[in-house]
Amino acid sequence: MPLREFAAPRSDAWVANARAWLASPGEPLVPRGAATVLVVRDTSDGPAVFVQRRVSTMAFAPSMYVFPGGGVDPEDARAVLDPGAVSELAATMGIAPDEAAPLLSAAVREVEEECGLRLSVPDLVPRAHWITPPFEKRRYDTWIFAAALPEGQLAEGASTETDHDAWVLPRSLLTAYAEGHAVMLPPTVVMLEQLAEFASVAEFLADRPVLTAVSPELVDLGDRLVMRSDIP
Repeated sequence: MPLREFAAPRSDAWVANARAWLASPGEPLVPRGAATVLVVRDTSDGPAVFVQRRVSTMAFAPSMYVFPGGGVDPEDARAVLDPGAVSELAATMGIAPDEAAPLLSAAVREVEEECGLRLSVPDLVPRAHWITPPFEKRRYDTWIFAAALPEGQLAEGASTETDHDAWVLPRSLLTAYAEGHAVMLPPTVVMLEQLAEFASVAEFLADRPVLTAVSPELVDLGDRLVMRSDIP
């Protein structure tokens, strides 16, 4: 697995919190279950993905580009889902069906709430599993899925948590990130890099990546902080 190093966000508050943790680590918060979805569609230049930019006032990931998604809510545990589809995806994820079901429900629900798309559980393809590092004041145990844009549906930003949405080619957003014009968390960067390697949505959705949990480690290099992790 390649070792990756990600630069810390350009935020004085983030750096202060991270250095305080390194000086005196406390008891980390238990991460909340969450799900996010790369909704993809074909273009003449390869697969494009729907992204949203979170408003600057958000407590978690302010002004960052993200995929539609969010935390698991109590209602997700009560959702009625196709048990066969849940069992199949749970096996792929390597977890029990009763653990997978709320995550799958959250993925479908959040996509509809945030961009108006109606997905079903069989539409989801597990892509990755990331856990927010222990020093963060808000932590999420996040499963990342991919899904094709359903035929006849349109993605439209419908959330008060975001101020911009767009279909983007992954390399274009990665270039903006490298040039400092777009801010993203490490899992978003890695997912865009992976998507950029595929020529079509069909090829991307047919891929079955290793689903090892990733939780970046905070490292102080003296002149700067970085987040370091092995990427499956």
